[in-house]
Amino acid sequence: MENKEISKPINKRQRFIRFMRYLSVAVVTVWLLAFLIASADKEDFRAVGVIVFLIFVFLVTVPLIGFWIYSFVKAVRRRTKTDKILLWFHIADLLLLGGIVYLLNRPPMKCDAFIMAECYNGEPVFWMWNTVDRYRDMLPDSTRLVFEFDNDEVSQSDILGEFEMKKLKERLDYLGCIGIDVNNYPNSEYSTIRFRRMNMGMYSYRLYNHPLSYDQQDSINADPCLIVYNDSTVFEFSPGVLGAQTFPGKQEFVEAQKRNETD
Repeated sequence: MENKEISKPINKRQRFIRFMRYLSVAVVTVWLLAFLIASADKEDFRAVGVIVFLIFVFLVTVPLIGFWIYSFVKAVRRRTKTDKILLWFHIADLLLLGGIVYLLNRPPMKCDAFIMAECYNGEPVFWMWNTVDRYRDMLPDSTRLVFEFDNDEVSQSDILGEFEMKKLKERLDYLGCIGIDVNNYPNSEYSTIRFRRMNMGMYSYRLYNHPLSYDQQDSINADPCLIVYNDSTVFEFSPGVLGAQTFPGKQEFVEAQKRNETD
């Protein structure tokens, strides 16, 4: 029966429908794959931009969805060679759609001073200080190392070799951080561990080389983008060009710190 069905001559209408089935499946598959990649993107700002663009493309090509649904029904109900081929693509599309739904419903990546404090306390404190000391000691005189790992890739450095860069990434991954800024200038006051990048802003830990006096702590706290956590650690928020020039939720965290001190 199948061979007879395949050998039958097809008219222009049937050719057009078959072409549109292939076209609709190809477009939908590519669109779903791009949407899945955008949904998994760690950079929220970039991911939202891509998703908005994909939604626009979807609205432009919405007639193809009708052909995709028609093709899916045909592929399930019939068993021609064309239907068998397209059925595998339809199954792949449904799996991609399931992946998109999962990624869009996962807990959002957030950051604030409370999260920074939680991720700093305990064992991470030792390893943050150990990491900045280790890599500062590796630097030649009057040298600065600024590095941020992007999308789990290890880039090359003119200062550190490939092995040390991989070890640095392993340390930062363990700490849940993404970058480092250390130097051995004579007047250096602190090193920085970059914690999380949210949209255009960066949350970081400043680790000071010396205990901060009360006057220094007051001066630092006067900066809307800085929060003194203890006498040697400061939470820093670096806003982007268009971002708010203040540490999000700073007032709530400072008030919570004061309540803890009085308890």
